[in-house]
Amino acid sequence: MKTKWAHCAAPIIRLPIVTLGETEAVLAEPWEVYEVAGLLLTVIPEGTSTDGASIPRFLWRLCGHPLEAPRVYAALYHDWCYRNGFKYGISRKKADECYYALMRHFGVPAWQAKIEYYALRMFGAKHYRTK
Repeated sequence: MKTKWAHCAAPIIRLPIVTLGETEAVLAEPWEVYEVAGLLLTVIPEGTSTDGASIPRFLWRLCGHPLEAPRVYAALYHDWCYRNGFKYGISRKKADECYYALMRHFGVPAWQAKIEYYALRMFGAKHYRTK
């Protein structure tokens, strides 16, 4: 599905993987995101993992489970950007915009995607790598 938000297919993921008591989704093959929120071709490598969107449990009824599709797709991309974006000039704000764009691309309602976007803007800074 191509929309104004992004141009990519859903990635192939292995879910769940339990390591050291944590559940993660892991990319089973490289994921090509052709365009998202103004960023052109990004290839997220196989083996990239995410623990999902960091949604407090009490909000799961409103937002959904952190590892459910399509949220997990946006979380994979976002987590990769937070870990590696500084190498490619992807700011924290742009990474958060990409999360929102991918959520919308994969059909998440605007109100729900906005809640998660604003939560990232308020609480995500400590997780963004600058080196």
